[in-house]
Amino acid sequence: MRAVPLFVLLAACATPVGDDAAEDADDKGDRGTSTRFTEVDPTRSTKAFRTYIGKALDVLAANRSELAQLTLKSIQAGHVKIDELADLTCADFERVRSDLPDAGLTPDDYAHLRDTRSSVRATIENELDGYMWSNRIYVARGRDSKRLAATLIHEVNHVVNRSEVGYYDDLPTSAFIHEYRAFYLEAQFDPSEYEGIDLVDHVITSYELDRSKIKPAVLANPVTERLLPTAAAWKARKVSADVETVPPVCR
Repeated sequence: MRAVPLFVLLAACATPVGDDAAEDADDKGDRGTSTRFTEVDPTRSTKAFRTYIGKALDVLAANRSELAQLTLKSIQAGHVKIDELADLTCADFERVRSDLPDAGLTPDDYAHLRDTRSSVRATIENELDGYMWSNRIYVARGRDSKRLAATLIHEVNHVVNRSEVGYYDDLPTSAFIHEYRAFYLEAQFDPSEYEGIDLVDHVITSYELDRSKIKPAVLANPVTERLLPTAAAWKARKVSADVETVPPVCR
């Protein structure tokens, strides 16, 4: 099985579209806030990042599907927190570092994550479009608004299903279930992105899962609940009950 777990959304092969991330690097921490979403670290907010996320939220708002509207509502209600990969907490950085063993990152690199002169941030963003843990969602900069909106749909689904825990239940079947569900919803939202793609093969290939060890019944009927981030789903999720483990290096 691939070392990268399912709640990591691997970066697409397409070249990222600039979002002026570099231009606003020096004003990170302008103390501004957004009424549309909650950041993981609001003390490091910028107008450029708020605009970047805001454009993706506009895409969700313009899409009248139940999926898009419930995802938007979940974000606006603060059920999830959103930030950029450069603002990973120390504990989440350690998890990402563990999930990307070939990236060559070390614990000392966390101190340079926000340094635009360092390659640490670029190394992570070249590998990942999104990452989640508990109710925290981190996204790469430089993605176009529609793909960023799709990433938010993907990661919100992981949060409401607590994928960072559930995918370990019965590997590789459980990993396949969680990842297929998130990609299935992406494809519902942006069908042109996955036109002609067999999602079963896509998930198995992307995450290097052993098809022979995935339960046949799941392969035959891979779509499972919870699909939509409804009020009932969030009530059952109980984010406040999540237990946070802090690695020794972060204490």
